[in-house]
Amino acid sequence: MTIKNKIAFFFSLTGLFGNLTLNAQVQQPNVKATVDTSKVVSQEIEVVRSYKPVLADAVKIRRSPDLTDIKSTKPKVAYNLMDKRLELNADIRELQIQKIIQLTPEDLNNNYAKFGLGNLGTTLAQLNLATGNDQALQAGFNFNHLAQKGKLNQQNTSEQNASVYGKSIGDKLVLMGNLSYNRRTNYFYGLDGMQTFANPDPAQQRFNLFEADAEIYKRIAPNDSNKLALSSKINAYHLNNYYDGSENAVTISAGISKNLQKFQGGANAVIDLTTTKDVSYSINNHLFKINPYIKLDGDRFRLTAGINYVNEFGFNQRIHIFPAASIDFVLIPDYLTLFGKVGGDVNKNRLREMVNINPFLNTNPLIKNTVEKLSISGGVRGTVIPNVGFKAMVKSLTVSDFQYFVNNVDNKQKFDVGYDNGNSQILNFTGEINVKFSDAFRMDTKVDFNQYDLKNEQYAWFNPALKFTTNASVKIAKKFTLDGDFYYQGLTRAKVLSKSITTPVTISESVATLPSFVDVSLGLDYAYNKKISAFVKANNLLNNAYQRFLYYPTFGLNLLGGFSYSF
Repeated sequence: MTIKNKIAFFFSLTGLFGNLTLNAQVQQPNVKATVDTSKVVSQEIEVVRSYKPVLADAVKIRRSPDLTDIKSTKPKVAYNLMDKRLELNADIRELQIQKIIQLTPEDLNNNYAKFGLGNLGTTLAQLNLATGNDQALQAGFNFNHLAQKGKLNQQNTSEQNASVYGKSIGDKLVLMGNLSYNRRTNYFYGLDGMQTFANPDPAQQRFNLFEADAEIYKRIAPNDSNKLALSSKINAYHLNNYYDGSENAVTISAGISKNLQKFQGGANAVIDLTTTKDVSYSINNHLFKINPYIKLDGDRFRLTAGINYVNEFGFNQRIHIFPAASIDFVLIPDYLTLFGKVGGDVNKNRLREMVNINPFLNTNPLIKNTVEKLSISGGVRGTVIPNVGFKAMVKSLTVSDFQYFVNNVDNKQKFDVGYDNGNSQILNFTGEINVKFSDAFRMDTKVDFNQYDLKNEQYAWFNPALKFTTNASVKIAKKFTLDGDFYYQGLTRAKVLSKSITTPVTISESVATLPSFVDVSLGLDYAYNKKISAFVKANNLLNNAYQRFLYYPTFGLNLLGGFSYSF
């Protein structure tokens, strides 16, 4: 039988047995099936196919290699010898000198001009001229002008300032000098909303200030541990107003200090000669001060101890000796420093400082000096993170002859100067935060809180308890810079004097309250290129006609715009 017939017969038998099986499965239950064995075919089938060994069959092949073959082969090798010196490069190779690229120096502009106009008749002009980039000699000229006109009758202000300066830096000495002239004009436009007095034709006031100062000091090398420092300065000015008021002053100061290892000893001395004249008086108010001290510098602290000797002579003859000591202790290097100070001084009340604070002074203002009998202060300063600094300080003052302003009883738009006789207590808290991230963002914030306990006066007239100031600048685009100012002042009180209409005439006192106020300003600068830029600024955005002094509301909303040019 062929292999083909054998396979076909095998599958026929398989089908037969399969049918028998299937038929047996479909029979009824409990019915016994019978098979006729005489008809069953039994035959052996042999399947023949090709042999394919698997891996397990490989063990059946045991053929050992022939180890008697010891025939060797010698390869032919050709050598090409090169005459080359062996380099030892284990040593450091000598650096090759590279030529420095010559940088083109930046074209700096020494001169600057600025012009602007505003909605309140505001005119602004500024001019600054300076010499070139000379490290040994510097000189220049400055001029500034600002004028405004408010909505009230003669609510006009104007100020001009011109100055020339020079500075010479030698090998051993530095010389500096300055000459300036300042002119300010304003009117006594004060007006009472309650119509308690009339002011149809406000009087004019004008101040002229001529000033000169010169300074000389010795240059000191930074690594000079035994340095001897010397300096001296002289300042002189003449001030006059539209009436007969004037003031002449000459101040000469000098200082010397010497380093002795960790110690430093020295002294500062001042001679201050001032003569103030007005319609009914001429007062000589002179001071001589000397402050000898010694300093001790440690690794984490600096201690200063000395005295402040003050001699008043002229219209008042008094001698004062105050302590002068301070300490700085570095608690965390570069992050936190504790400081404290104990001292005292005599503060000369000049006509110049008075009109800078309040330009609406009456004739013949009273001249006295305020004495800080004891001043104790302490606080902390440091940095939170790089470019973010802070300072917090508490100060306690005991003063005599505390100065204040009060409206004149006969001419209420003018102010007299008063003093609180006796010892008064002042508690001050000052906090500052300064943030500067390159030129992209800068912010300075300061809060100033004062608590007054005067000896005789009910309040510290026109002195607010709280002041809060914030100034910020941010670069919002490549050529645009936005800056803003926020100022808050707490309420203040004014003493109002009134005459009786009966005889004899008596003077009564009352208290007027000036509300707190907020002043917000915003400005935008556009830099067209390195030479030309434009600006716009809005002052008093809330349009508050607030009063710093009684009967004198300030300007409301005012806009100012212009351009500047560097050359």
